[in-house]
Amino acid sequence: MKKFYLLIFCFCFFAASLFAQDSNKLKLSVKKGSVQLASDDGQFNFGFGGLLFMDAASYFDDETDLGSGSEIRDVRFLMKATLWKKWDAKINIGFADGAVSLKDVFLKYKIDKNSFVRIGHFLEPFGIEQTESFTSIKFLYASSTMEAFRPRRNLGVSYATWGNKHFWEAGLFGSDTNNKTQGDEGYGLTSRFAFAPVQTDAGVFHVGISGIYRTANSVGFDESGIENPKSIRYRSRPATHIERRRFIDAKVSNAENEVKLGFEIIAATGPLFLQGEYIDASVSRKSGNEDYHAKGWYAQLGYLLKGGNYKYKMKSARLAKPAPGSIELLARYNETDLNDSDALIFGGKQKDITIGCTWYMNHNMQMKFNFANVDLDENALNGEENFNLIQTRFQLAF
Repeated sequence: MKKFYLLIFCFCFFAASLFAQDSNKLKLSVKKGSVQLASDDGQFNFGFGGLLFMDAASYFDDETDLGSGSEIRDVRFLMKATLWKKWDAKINIGFADGAVSLKDVFLKYKIDKNSFVRIGHFLEPFGIEQTESFTSIKFLYASSTMEAFRPRRNLGVSYATWGNKHFWEAGLFGSDTNNKTQGDEGYGLTSRFAFAPVQTDAGVFHVGISGIYRTANSVGFDESGIENPKSIRYRSRPATHIERRRFIDAKVSNAENEVKLGFEIIAATGPLFLQGEYIDASVSRKSGNEDYHAKGWYAQLGYLLKGGNYKYKMKSARLAKPAPGSIELLARYNETDLNDSDALIFGGKQKDITIGCTWYMNHNMQMKFNFANVDLDENALNGEENFNLIQTRFQLAF
């Protein structure tokens, strides 16, 4: 909690010091449910908000005894600022599981209206679902493929630019803020490029590619001061969070580095959309160990039963969130394979089918319902099994 209070204090002190040197007055407003303060001359803007996610899930036909229940999935507090029109700052604090964690904490310089440089702690630019926020992701949770291979948030610096039909972002990243292990921290080079030749009221077509090269993190030293063998791990939950166990899990020992490639597609016409991603991951290991290879993919469909047509945002190279009042029907098929017989690593294979419905009640509230069937092979946590689950979410963002 000390980190959280310190960040709040620094943010407020910085804002106060700006206006102590100037006679500018702040105007208070509420935009899309979020509180905002802006100076008369438009040079400064401050916003405060938060997120709340409440989930419930029930599991059926499970050979493993799964724990149905409910939870407050996450609570977040958000502060953001625009300074001198050119600089953006953001601090996003999470309180999931009763612990304080840093989410987005960065400073961004807007080079022009179509490019920026960002430094801090934020999501690496890899694929579509990796860069989606909780407020815009289609299902309750990202696909198991993305959960297994995504780089998540790390400390780094990136450059992004976009035009009428393209988007490109690349960055250099270290580890996340929770890495306390002794030894050299791994680093990664990450990039995403997207091309959208069709963006009309009648339809959208987008293709993209992402790539990551990352060295393995140190895992400390033994009693003799010799560095422990490094490892890289891929794992995923079965399309849910209330049941915390990961049913597929591959720990690759004696790892040196990993390379991941992602391919993506978005196609939309009117109230119908298709989105898919394929990820291929390879781990290079020390001499005498066979390199490891894993892969996964998903494809999902959506239909706006109410809410007009799908829109596209080139600035983020993703579909825009449907308008308030929209009702969206969804379906997804996903496969994630962490087995590699050549490397003698059998992390398990998961196939799952999910259907869902999302009601975008207004700018700030959503209701989601998902039904999923999960099929696991003999190398999964408790062997081969097949089970169903129903889960819901109430989501508030302001």
